[in-house]
Amino acid sequence: MGERPPAQLAYILHAMFTPQQFSQFAAAAWSGPAAIVQASASSCLLAQGHLAVYYSVTYSVGGAMFMGPVCGTCPFEAVAAAIAAAAAAGVPVCRYQAQRTIARTAAALCGVPAGPSFTCRARRHRVARRLAHV
Repeated sequence: MGERPPAQLAYILHAMFTPQQFSQFAAAAWSGPAAIVQASASSCLLAQGHLAVYYSVTYSVGGAMFMGPVCGTCPFEAVAAAIAAAAAAGVPVCRYQAQRTIARTAAALCGVPAGPSFTCRARRHRVARRLAHV
């Protein structure tokens, strides 16, 4: 099996999130006052054919901007760092919500099935009630 050309490899690595998915992920992780969310993913091809993808997230609240200290190579770290920066500045954000969103998104990308849906739980309770009356 031959090696992939750098351009094809760049597409595969950059395809973890589409730009819209990354911005939706960053917005879903935020649970504080109304904010403007800026999420960006940029990639560059290095000299030896290696690809570097950098993620950054900025939350703007009331004229102040909160972002991670540097662009990271992990989208989850970029979101966590920006939320941590806002929390350190005293913005009332729920870090548990962010952690939960990050964990669920990472699990979904790894193929872990989501928890049971509302329909599945309702069906289970309906069956349990029927069996209780038998």
